[in-house]
Formats: sequence, C-alpha cells, structure tokens
Amino acid sequence: MKLDSFPPSAHRVELDTGVSVYGGTVVIASGARYRRPDIKDLDRFEGASVSYWATPIEARICEGRGIVLVGGGNSVGQAAAFLSSFARKIRLIVRAASLDASMSHYLIERIMSTPNVELHTTTTVTGLTGTHAGALEQVHLACETTGKTWQIDAQYMFLFIGAEPNTQWLGHHVSLVGKGFVTTGYSSTA
Repeated sequence: MKLDSFPPSAHRVELDTGVSVYGGTVVIASGARYRRPDIKDLDRFEGASVSYWATPIEARICEGRGIVLVGGGNSVGQAAAFLSSFARKIRLIVRAASLDASMSHYLIERIMSTPNVELHTTTTVTGLTGTHAGALEQVHLACETTGKTWQIDAQYMFLFIGAEPNTQWLGHHVSLVGKGFVTTGYSSTA
C-alpha cells in the first residue's frame, strides 16, 4: 500500500493490487494488538477460557463461576464492576502495590465495597491448568513481595493489560509516531 497526498485536500491510496483510490480523507482502521503476558500455557486457553474483553456474552458464560481479572487500570475496574453481578467470585490480580496510581477513585471504592471481588496486589499470574479442550480449571499465582505461590480455582480469566496499535503492517508507507500511532491531520513539508 502506498499513500500520496496532493495538498490541500486530495489523497491517493495505491493498493498492493495496483488499484488506486482517491479521496479527501483517508481513514486507517488498523485495530489493536492486545498485550500478551508471559504466562505458562496461555495460548492453550486463549479464545476458550481467556479473553481480552468483557461483553455481555462473556458475562453470561461466567455466570455463577469463579473468574480472574488481570490488570490495574480503569478497564479492569469497569470489568470488575460489570462482571460482579454475574460471577460467583472475582479475583483481581494487580502487579502494583495498590490501585491508587492507575485507577479512578470511584472504581476503587466500588471494587472494595463489592463482596465477591477479592484484590491481590503485588501478584502475577504464572501459569494456567485445565483440560486439553481449553477449559480453564486453575490459575497459578505468585506474590512478588513474599515469594509465596499458590493456585486458585477459576473457569475464566480476563486480561486488561493494554494494547498497542496494529500498525506494523503499514511499514514505511505511513508516518507513525509514539508507540506506533498513525500521524493524523495535514502537515506541510514546505
């Protein structure tokens, strides 16, 4: 793909097939790549018992079950608040010593007042066990401050540890900034 601009308002996108498309605006909807933590056997459970989002579909699947949420930001806080009315027990796994630096105060208060949410700080997920069909049964945890390791029963795990722009496929054809975000707006080289 190749992108050319013709100031002040025309753009040409040449596709790999050789076809050119012209327009006043170019929208690149590249999506995101979810960050994948280094967890033993994670790939066996992705798509079956491990998810990177929590919609009403996942909420219904988790009804009455034990689940694990991983992350420390507002996304995991919102997921905990949402899923708490469906799941039997939620264990919120956070690497940091507290949620104060990464989550809004109203979400922290809500999580702390929800009886079926249990917070584990300075903790990481180290492994997963379950059936060969991808049904999660146990999540292995480690406390970074004490060195203690243990397993908890859980049927689903949700990862809210961030994402990165899925722009690597754009190569050098489009200007990227920061962590791979597409440059927006009009810039003149004159």
